[in-house]
Amino acid sequence: MPSFRALALACATLLTLTGCSVFYPNWGATGLPEEPSLEPSPTETVTVTADPEPTESQSAEPTAEPSEEPSEEPTIEAVQTEVTIIMAVVEEDFGVLTVVAQVPGISETGGTCTLRFLGGDTEAELEVKAEPSSDYTQCFPIEYPLSELPSGNGIVTVKYESERHFGTSPASSVVIP
Repeated sequence: MPSFRALALACATLLTLTGCSVFYPNWGATGLPEEPSLEPSPTETVTVTADPEPTESQSAEPTAEPSEEPSEEPTIEAVQTEVTIIMAVVEEDFGVLTVVAQVPGISETGGTCTLRFLGGDTEAELEVKAEPSSDYTQCFPIEYPLSELPSGNGIVTVKYESERHFGTSPASSVVIP
């Protein structure tokens, strides 16, 4: 019976100590973790130097600023595209030359259209914005005052430019009364 008692006591001790490891999972750890201290540890060396007082030739603020190198943005190469004049008509009742043009197959914002008129010994230009549509970009209707254009035959072209595309229409003839 004494061996049974010794065996029972050993099992009870083993179960008790096993239960402790469940409640204290870091059993065998040497110490509790410490929060970091802002104080220097004894092995660190702190060197303090005194700044000299600024003299007349020195300023309290540094004069040299770090140079900022310009960041290179990727360059976008513009692609040549087709520009079509839909109509170029003289509207005498309104006193304007009306030109409507579009860029087929491209729908984008930010472009501009420039009308160029050549007639007699006169060259005239007018720039308007372009706006996207479902499958093309259309120039705002370009209306140039007839009073500023010479009478007779002339030709008009429309140049389109945006960040991504550029192009010029074929010439279209007009007769200014």
